[in-house]
Parts: sequence; structure tokens; C-alpha cells
Amino acid sequence: MIKLLTKNIVGSSSQSLWSQAQVADYEKNHKLVIILQLKSEEVDSMVDLGVLGSQVLLNIEQKSRYVENEAQLQKIIFASIEGVLGGVSCEYLVANIKDGSVIFCGKGAVCALISRNSQIAKIDFELSEDKTINGFIKDGDVLLVATTKLIEVIGQNKLKEILTQDNDPGEALAPLIHTTDDSSGVAGSVCVVGESDEQMTEVVKNPLKIYLRNEEPRKLNMWVGLSLLALLTLMIGVGMVRRVKVISEQKYQTVNSIVEAKITETLSIGDLNPERARILLAEAKTEVETYLSLKLKDEYKVKALKLTEEITKAEEQAFKKNDIALNTIVELKVLIDELKANKMKTDGKGNLVFIDESSSRLVSMNIADRSRKIIETKDGKFIDVSMTDAKLFGLNVKSVTELNLKKDESKTAIEADEFWIDPTKIGLFAGNVYILDKGQSEVWKYPTLGDAFGGRRRWLAAGITPDLSNVVDMKVVGDIWFLTSTGKLERYSRGAPVKFSMDGFPAKSEDKKLSEPSALWVTESLIYVLENGASRISVFGDDGLYKSQYVNSEFSKASDLVIVDDKGYVLIDNVVKEFSL
Repeated sequence: MIKLLTKNIVGSSSQSLWSQAQVADYEKNHKLVIILQLKSEEVDSMVDLGVLGSQVLLNIEQKSRYVENEAQLQKIIFASIEGVLGGVSCEYLVANIKDGSVIFCGKGAVCALISRNSQIAKIDFELSEDKTINGFIKDGDVLLVATTKLIEVIGQNKLKEILTQDNDPGEALAPLIHTTDDSSGVAGSVCVVGESDEQMTEVVKNPLKIYLRNEEPRKLNMWVGLSLLALLTLMIGVGMVRRVKVISEQKYQTVNSIVEAKITETLSIGDLNPERARILLAEAKTEVETYLSLKLKDEYKVKALKLTEEITKAEEQAFKKNDIALNTIVELKVLIDELKANKMKTDGKGNLVFIDESSSRLVSMNIADRSRKIIETKDGKFIDVSMTDAKLFGLNVKSVTELNLKKDESKTAIEADEFWIDPTKIGLFAGNVYILDKGQSEVWKYPTLGDAFGGRRRWLAAGITPDLSNVVDMKVVGDIWFLTSTGKLERYSRGAPVKFSMDGFPAKSEDKKLSEPSALWVTESLIYVLENGASRISVFGDDGLYKSQYVNSEFSKASDLVIVDDKGYVLIDNVVKEFSL
């Protein structure tokens, strides 16, 4: 009967290369050691290799509990990797160890090394087809199942020295891997064959018999024998407890090393490669979740939960997350009965304006003193409004109404014509009026003529015909910004598109798109985007670089966003809430 102590060593992953080592414990004296490596043939592939690989590992582990021979092991492996997508290559080495016998099944850049009596034997595998090998291990052996990249990183001479001379080769190898510049493609499992229990079993089965001449010495020796047996049993128990503790600590240290390595890499590349950082943190979370699914003592559960906290802190630091609190400013029904709105505007002077969906009116509120003003709209309900400190322009399907807030006067400023199909947004800049017509995928410009406006003009440049049917918000600040329901943030200058890269943006999806965006705000140098799908407000510089994000679970329900000075205001279920920038 043999005992195996195992330690997994895994390097970092990349978008196109993922490697993992895993050990499954079944009934007594049966272990399954799995090395799996997935490679994407396309560098920019959208396939999440970590998720795919984890599923393959789980399939192999679950189906291999009752493996008895090579054919069964091959069949299980083939069935488990059937789901690997096209464009992704799969290399593997599986060692089924049971009662001292080993069945190896492998394919690709993998190998097995066995250290015995200060000698090293190496088993290589082929890239073209799978290969199976049978063998035996015995007390004192050290078995290394690994990718060939691990051999290259450590070096054959150093590896031989560690496997043949070090008392704990797994602990000696781990820091060498995690401190190397490039550990991608490195994965291995070190199995140390411990002392056999057979000799101890024989001692217990056949205790030494002592024959004495008289009864009293016999009784004395019986008590001595029983005491020695009790002491022996106690020593065995203590040894087992210590061994269990050692194994438990090794398992935790393995997870800890992997998570710390991924966190370190995340913090070093977060600004330059947020997608890679997102994958690393997802892999780290999976490692901890898998570890927590084991039967752990409370002390190791606490340690694992602390790792989860470290991952969360790393995510906040790498992605510049600001978890913020929201303070209620006002419930709209307090301003006026039955007021219901999901959009709000500001004049930039401390006033918010709400378009009442229940009647033809606008309601203005001063942020500082909560005073309100009701503005009746004689031309019917407005679809959208834009305003200055003195005037407000309301858009509906037939016209644009100009309201003088200081004089309480209104007039029709622009009449609709036959080209209007689906006007949805209105903006002001330098006295000019801009109308987004989603039905025409056009922006109509009406230039100011002082107290009146000139005729309709197409603002987009000649030959520029974008699809604006998915635009959910528009801001006019000289340039025009469009936010679309498909997750795009687009910038146009003088009617032509301008590149806006969103570099460093930690998108929730792999295609670098915003998650269910609903509102947009643009200042002199910053762009704020409300993402309902990510429960956050993402901030970009006008140069296209990601700056930071404000996170609160209530942002998932927010319908509009306004920035005034150093405060942000969101409209959530008919309630205005405030947060600090």
C-alpha cells in the first residue's frame, strides 16, 4: 500500500494559451493526475480558454473514478475533449494511479519524469497522436507529470537535482516557476511516494510474544505490552493527523501561490490589457471557488475567503473602481402629485428639469433649496428638451417650442417638414438647434438667425451615412456624441466620425462594448456613460482613454444621468439620487 503526496504548480495564462494541473482523489490509494493545455490558433479569439478548460477537467475527473485499464481511460479522455471548439488545440497527460500501478495517456507537449534511486527516467509523448504507457511506482519514487514548458523553464539539470535530492520538490519548484518572466504554458503535478504501511500492519497483526515463568511478571509484561501498543497507536494517530495537516496546508499553499501570481500579473497589466486582467481575475476566482468546494477545516475556509477579498481589492485597483453610496435628493411625487419621469435635464446653474410623462408639463427643481416650478407646455408633451439658463427648447413630432423661462413666454421656433420621420433627441450648441431623426438616421441642424432659425440642413458630412436607429442618447458639445443600445460610444466632428478607442476599458464582454448603456453626459474633458448591465458609470477622457468607474447596484435601474459641478445625479424609479465624484 502506497501513500501519495501531491502538489500542483501552474504558471500564468494568456488569451491564446491556458494550462492547468489537477489531482482527483477517489477511494483509498486511487488518484488521477491531469495536465491539460489549450491553445487558440487565433491570437484575438473570443473563446474563453479558462472556462472551456475547466469543463474538460471536470468531465475527465467525474468519469474516471472507476477506470481499470488503458482503453477505458482513452475513451473517457476522448469523450471529454469532444466539446473543444474548432480553432482550439488540446494537449493532455493523464496519469491514473491505483495501488502502485500507473496508466499514462497523453498527447502533445507533455511528459512524465520518474525519480528513483537518484536516477531520472523520462517519458515523452507525441503531438500527432495519443500514447498510453503502463508502469509501477514504489516507495521513495518522485513522479512529475508536466508540460514540456515546465522542463524548459526549470532546466533539466536543476530539475534532476530537485527531484532526486530535495525533501519537498513541489515546494522547491513553485517559487522558480512563479518568479520567471514568462510562465505561460507551465503546469505540473509533483507526486511523492511516501512510506508503505505494510510493515507497520505486520507488526500490529503479529505482535512479539513473551513467555514468562510466573504469573505476576506475566501480568506486568502484559500491561507493558498494552501500554506500548497504546503508545504505538497514539503515535500512528499523531502521525496521520500531522500528515493530514501537511496535505491540507500544501493544498492551500498551491491555491494561494496561483492566486497571488494572477493578482500580481493583473496589477501590472490592468491599464494596458484590461481584457487579459479580467481573464486572470476570473481564473483566480475559479481557483478559490474550486478550493472552497472541498471539505475544508474552518481555518482554511477563512484563509480562502481572505483570498477572495484580495481578488476583489485587486479588481478595484486594476480597474479603478469606486464603490459609492447614493443619497436620495427627492422623490418626484413630493414635487407635485402624479409627476412621473424617466428623463431629466439641467441648465448647468443648479436646476433640474423633468419631462412629465403623465401630462403636458415640465417640472423644474432647484437642487440647493428644492424649490420647484411648473412649466405648462401648450404644444403637447415633449419627447426631449434642451436648455440654457434662460431658454428651454422642447421637441415633439410636429415642432420645436421655445420657452423663455424668465418671461414665461413660449413660441414655435421650428416647424416640422416632410423629412421628419422619427425625431427623438434635441441638442443646443452656439445657439444652433440639432435634432436626431432616428427614422432617417440623420442629424438635422437649424442655424440661429438671432431671434429665429434658418432652414433645415443635414449636419453629417457628404458621404457619411451611419446607422443611427439604435442611438439611446446624444450630446452636442461642438462635436456630437452618440450612445447606442448595441454598446457603442461614437464621436463625430464636423459631420464625420472620429476614432474613439476606449483604451483600457474593462468591458464586461470580450468585444469591448458597453453593457446595456442608457445615458450619456459630456463635460469639457470627460465622458460619463451609465451602464445598466454593469451597474456602473464608466468615465473616459476625450482622448479615448478609460479613466475610472463608479459602482453601485442601483445603477442597474437608473434611467438618466446628469453631472453638475462635482456631483452626479441619477434618476431611479422616479427618485433623484446623488453621489460625489
